Amino acid sequence: MQHFDHHDTIAAISTATGLGGIAVLRISGTRARDIALKILDTEKLKARYAQFCRARDPQSGEVLDNVVAVYFQAPASYTGEDTVEISCHGGYAAAPSILSCCYDQGARAAQPGEFTRRAFINGKMDLLQAEAVADLIHAVSDSGRKLANRILAGKLSDKVRALHHELLDIASILELELDFSEQEIAAMDRKDLQNSIANAKTHIAELAATYDSGRILREGALVAIAGRPNTGKSSLLNALLQEERAIISPIPGTTRDTIEESFLHRGMLFRLVDTAGLRDTEDPLERIGNSRARRVISEADLILLLADLSRPDDLAFEIQFIEEHKKTPLILVFNKYDLNPRIPEMKDIRYLGISATRPQNLDILLDTMLEMLQKHFRLDGESVSISRDRQRRALLLSAEALKRAKEAVKKGYSNEFIALDIREAVDALESITGETRSEDVLNHIFNRFCIGK
Repeated sequence: MQHFDHHDTIAAISTATGLGGIAVLRISGTRARDIALKILDTEKLKARYAQFCRARDPQSGEVLDNVVAVYFQAPASYTGEDTVEISCHGGYAAAPSILSCCYDQGARAAQPGEFTRRAFINGKMDLLQAEAVADLIHAVSDSGRKLANRILAGKLSDKVRALHHELLDIASILELELDFSEQEIAAMDRKDLQNSIANAKTHIAELAATYDSGRILREGALVAIAGRPNTGKSSLLNALLQEERAIISPIPGTTRDTIEESFLHRGMLFRLVDTAGLRDTEDPLERIGNSRARRVISEADLILLLADLSRPDDLAFEIQFIEEHKKTPLILVFNKYDLNPRIPEMKDIRYLGISATRPQNLDILLDTMLEMLQKHFRLDGESVSISRDRQRRALLLSAEALKRAKEAVKKGYSNEFIALDIREAVDALESITGETRSEDVLNHIFNRFCIGK
């Protein structure tokens, strides 16, 4: 297990390795200012002022680079500790040479995520906000960036704390009844207590149900292109990506494996997967391709079911497929619209005609895909969702504990037993924001950060 001594002064380069205009080096801890003054040719660093100076090797006196240094005095810094940020020229030489001097003067190398970990420990942010920092760094879409910023601003933390307060209200009633005898205080009606617990459970379950929308905003929407062989699935993949990514052939069964590529449309990341054509076959490779296709389809957030307009009277496969996948948003896409512009009338299903090779109506298809995802997963661009499985699991644990508490009230159990379940529900919520901490959980979260953040 990684051991962290939070009394050390740490240092790291906070910008990505490689050629660039500038690199930023960060020093944090009680000795940050002293270490910086030994390297910089200035006698003092004034808090919150950018200061132009030279960085020198304290041992040889060699000028390493011209830099801009900013000193942040505790607690008014990112970590809550004394922090110095040094901006120097980018590349592979200047920043590492200055960092090496920091180590020589007593700083140690920061571990992945250690600056943000210290910000969490020092109360500058809670665990949800710390995770949002990582999400913001790794955001690959505008929608993911916006969600991370909303969480970083504390909007998700506010929701969790409101749920926490709701449970504490229930716990206070139980504790009050435990502390006073029935002669001194009237007990709360058991039906009212049961309803209060049920309402809290509902609110927690509602937040847990936002996981899919948060996951899509953070990771992108998994879109499976499905259908029978030779309906133009690979052609559609290439057309939407605007590149020749998949092999196209008139021979049925050309695609044997799944091909995944991503693209952005109006700030949303789509993870598009071309799958093998679905049909009964004795070919062992094609059967493996069919199995993989069905797995991707079962995991998809949206399905594009391609049908061939050159044979519009044969839709038995498509109708059965739609019936089997009612729970997943699905668009029936009639391909080869350029060869036959007459689309069969369909009921209770979104459908449209396109040509993947011309191309035709692809802009309409993209807008329809976005609209269906927004409607089904309530991606309104303003709401706050959980986006990590850790958060979802904690909410489900809390809801399950409340379910037991509700049953305990119903069965007439004493307040001691009900209070135990309520306490477990509270603990689960507190683990989300980090009010109750597990070192293993913290290591798991912060080890996924980049060094320097």
